[in-house]
Amino acid sequence: MRKRISRIFFLLFSLVLAACNLPRSSIVFPTSTPLIPFPTDTSVVAVPLPTETSVFITSLPVVEVPQPTATPTSVPPTPLPTATLIPTLTFTPTPRPPNTSTPNPRPAVSAAYLSTAPQIDGPWDDWSTTQYPLNYIVWKASDWTGSDDLQASYRVGWDSSYLYLAVKVFDDVYAQHATGANLYLGDSLELLLSTNPYADSPSAGLQAHDYQIGISPGYSDLGDDTEAYLWFPRGKEGSLSSVPIGVEAMDGGYRIEFAVPWSVFGVAPGRGQVYGFAISVSDNDKKDENLQQTMISSVSTRWLANPASWGLLTLK
Repeated sequence: MRKRISRIFFLLFSLVLAACNLPRSSIVFPTSTPLIPFPTDTSVVAVPLPTETSVFITSLPVVEVPQPTATPTSVPPTPLPTATLIPTLTFTPTPRPPNTSTPNPRPAVSAAYLSTAPQIDGPWDDWSTTQYPLNYIVWKASDWTGSDDLQASYRVGWDSSYLYLAVKVFDDVYAQHATGANLYLGDSLELLLSTNPYADSPSAGLQAHDYQIGISPGYSDLGDDTEAYLWFPRGKEGSLSSVPIGVEAMDGGYRIEFAVPWSVFGVAPGRGQVYGFAISVSDNDKKDENLQQTMISSVSTRWLANPASWGLLTLK
């Protein structure tokens, strides 16, 4: 049995060895199964990646855009307004030219030297100077109804201490319920005085040498709580307790006297000196309302903001 198995094993080994010794070219695939080559992917077309030049603009035109200037030559620059109408500077007297100088023509009056000071009580008994009219309506002429409504006249004098004013006012209704800075909104007086009229000009406006003073003949009734108030220069604004005031009622109106110390104006008076000057009276006929209905003045051209429109006062 063993010998038989050995022969079979030997026979199989011989067949395998014979097959290994055959030449390689003799081993072929059966012709009934043709060789099919691996297909190429002709249905897919390769798309090259875009280069940078296909999506990037290599250069842009350079355009000069002019920048606007701060002030185009076609529009002239507008200067900022200056606050010349309300000066806040400390008052410094401006030197005046010699008294022989002649200022621009303006309505002119004179103040007589008073060797004896008048009593500041209202009556005109101790006055003998020239009487001047206040016959120009300079505010709301349409509200003036005639001489019974408002008319006035005044006298002026001076000495080394005071400038004296006496005013006679015809007014059919007395109405004054305002005080302080608002006293012009009732029956009242206004004194304008420039200590250097040679420096006044429309373009300069009010300056430190220009003064505006209001006088109240009395709060609620004549002679009660009289008051003097300085509006300009603004740096000195306030009540003037140094100004004595006297009031007396008369038929159809009242008389009033007041004296302003020269120290208020910061000057020492002397004969021949010339000052800008205007005296005016405001009227209110509404007892239940504070209102400046009308103003009459000694100067037809009176304009507060233009001292060159005021008249002139010469000390004789």
